Formats: sequence, C-alpha cells, structure tokens
Amino acid sequence: MKRQAGYKRQLSARRLLAALSLIIALLALTACESLLSQVKLPWRQEEPSTTATIAPQQTEMQPFPAETQTAPTQSTPPKELVLWLPAEMDPDADNQAASLLAARLATFAEAEGITINIRLKNISGAGGLLDALTATNSAAPQALPDLILLPRRDLETAALKALVIPLDSLTSIVDDEDWFPYAHDMSLIQGVVYGIPFVGDPLALVAKAGAEITPQLGWQTIADPGSVFAFPADDPQALLPLTLYMALGGSFQGNQLRPTLDEQILLKTLSLLAEGQQNGSIQRESVQWQSFQQSWESFLSGGANRTAAPLSFLLAEYAKAAEAPETLPILQETGFTLSSGWLWAVSSTEQESQALALRLAEYLVENGFLGAWSEAFGRVPARPSALELWQNKALAAQLVQHSLGARFLPVNEVTTSISPALRSAVLAVLRDNDTPEKAANQAVESLK
Repeated sequence: MKRQAGYKRQLSARRLLAALSLIIALLALTACESLLSQVKLPWRQEEPSTTATIAPQQTEMQPFPAETQTAPTQSTPPKELVLWLPAEMDPDADNQAASLLAARLATFAEAEGITINIRLKNISGAGGLLDALTATNSAAPQALPDLILLPRRDLETAALKALVIPLDSLTSIVDDEDWFPYAHDMSLIQGVVYGIPFVGDPLALVAKAGAEITPQLGWQTIADPGSVFAFPADDPQALLPLTLYMALGGSFQGNQLRPTLDEQILLKTLSLLAEGQQNGSIQRESVQWQSFQQSWESFLSGGANRTAAPLSFLLAEYAKAAEAPETLPILQETGFTLSSGWLWAVSSTEQESQALALRLAEYLVENGFLGAWSEAFGRVPARPSALELWQNKALAAQLVQHSLGARFLPVNEVTTSISPALRSAVLAVLRDNDTPEKAANQAVESLK
C-alpha cells in the first residue's frame, strides 16, 4: 500500500510538471508569434489600412533629381491670370487692335489651360493703374495683378515702392538685340530690369502735308520765318525744351538728387525759342497751352503748319484716316528726340504665377503679333523687327530712323527738378519777354 501510495504521489508530480511545461511552451510560442508579427518579411503582404486617406493632388509628377532622392515640393499650377490694362486697350472694343489682342489672349489661355481675368484702368490719375496698384497693395495684396502694363514713369515709381518685382533672374528677353536703344534703356531702373518693353512714343516734329521740308534744319525749324510752330510752352514736363536742350548737347551735372543745367547750352535753347518768337514763327497761343493735345488740335485746325507732339498723335491720324496718305501730316527728321513708353511688369509674389505672367508678356512682344497690333493701335513697337512688318512700308521706314535716334527720358528724380526750371525759363522768354541770358541764369540758380 505504501508503494502504491508513493507511485500515485510520483504520478501526480509528473502530471504537474508536464502541465507546467505545457504552460511554459504555450507562453513562449505566443511571445514568438508576437515578435514575428513586428518583422516585415519580404514575402509578407500587409493588410490594407482601414483608416481614411487624403486623395493626392492631380498634378504632373516630376522625376527625382539625379543628385537627390527627395521629391521637390509641388505647388498647384495657377488656373487664372489677372491682367491689368489701360482702358484704351480694352480687348472687347470694336476695332482691329482690340480683335487682335483678344485673339492673342484667347490663344494663350487655351494653350496654358487657364482663364485670363482682365481689369481695365485709366492710364494715369486718380484710380489709374499706379494709383490702383498702390491702393491694392496696401488694402488687399492678394488681389494684386499678376501682369500689368505701365507707363515707364509709373513703372519707376512702382519699382521703388516694391509694387513690382525685378526680372533679371527670371527672363533674359531684354538682353536680345531686337530692341530700339531707348526701349532697352527704359526697361532698367537703377541698372535692374523691371519691365519688358512693349511700345514707345517718341516726341516728333510734324509738318502739314505739302510743306517744304529742309532735312538739315531739324529742330531749328522752330525759328524758320516761313513756318508757324505750335507747342505747349506751359507743359509741366517741359518735354520740348528738355528735348532741345539735350539735342544741343546739354547734360545734367551734379547728381540725381541735385541735378543742374549747363547754363551755356540752356542759353542756346532759349535763344532758339526767342528767335522763333521774334520771327513770328511760334504760335502766340503756345504760352497758354499745358498739353500736347491742345497744340495738336490747333495744328490740325490750321493754326500752325508745324508742331511737336508724341508720335502716337500722328499714328492715330494714320490709323483712322479714310483719305489718301498724301493728305496726312508729315513726319520730319530731327536726328535726336526723347521717348518713353509702356512696359509689361510683374506684381505677383507667387513663383508659378510669376512664370506664367512672364510667358504671357513674352508672347505679347513676339514681333509678328506686336507688329500687327501696334500698327492697328497707333503706337511704335519697341522692337525694330516688329516695325519692319508694318503694312505701311514708307511710314515704317521713317519710324525706324526716328526710333533709332530716340533716347530714353531722364529718370524721374532728374525731371522732377529740371522740368519746373525749364518751364519757368521758357515762359519767362516767350510770355514775360525776359532775355534768354536772364532766364537761363535764373533757371540755373534755382537748382542750386
């Protein structure tokens, strides 16, 4: 009995040991399975996640750069381009120039898969392009245009206020040789490219049809006893006196903040005007006019047979004329003149929008389109190759020579100081009968 009892106790111990071994084995197996579940084996297929996912943007994938395996940050391409234009360039207007522009913009929009949102503004003044650009930048920068067409004077102000961006690192189109010298110069502000030239508007010497022209006279025709010359002597910008002064070799001494005039060259300029007044060749009403529009209207109505005016005035007559070309005013050679113009500028701060705006600007200055549009609109294209494509070959040849002799207007800082002094000197001679010597001296002293 004792042996049987001992056997039973031994059996119970063995069963207990077996049970403990089984429990330990099961625990080990469970631990191993848990550990294996954390290892990604090459043949193991992961179960798809049931959590919500964000759909990827529908953008074109770019290959990895060779030097890195990190994908570049992708941005959504713009779907709209905001374009500000002078009101006179309305693409919906009922004329040939408008139709050409509308078709050009539509072609670009279709090719890029975008819409072009056009805003029309006055060229200057309250609510004009520069005024609106300044106000928008202060109140709602996100509403700034991507591309804007500005007069050069306003572009300089916009650049100094950081309302438009420098383009040197974004395009090299201004480095092309296919620009008139003045057009290339007007794209630069303090040596930096801020605009892509579009059209120019040189000051021109214009005569009535049938007038006898002596080419070598040039601006000296102002004093020709056989003519009557009209110009705005009270012009705040003093554009004609400034042109005469520089044509006679005048320059601006000092610096941009305190420019001065060469008194001897200014004396020659004022003496030419005084001689014209004494000869009766300067229209008496000239001292009352402050704009070229006033003197141009007098010229067209027969008050004078010669005048100075921006070339756009003459080209407007050609663009709308129904009569024969021989009855239209004649462009006279001057050898030297001054010009400004309009340029495309970029205001967007987004890189994708900047690139898109520049592509449109470059598309709009392509010589084929620019040639046809500028002739229909009545402005001189900034590119010689565009002007050579005009239908009116005789006029185009004259405009090429005139534009080659044009120089860009002095910067705003210079004209802001110089123009009032010149204006006062011209009025002193023509209206107040001061001597050229006295007027020249007073003008120079006023700048010191």
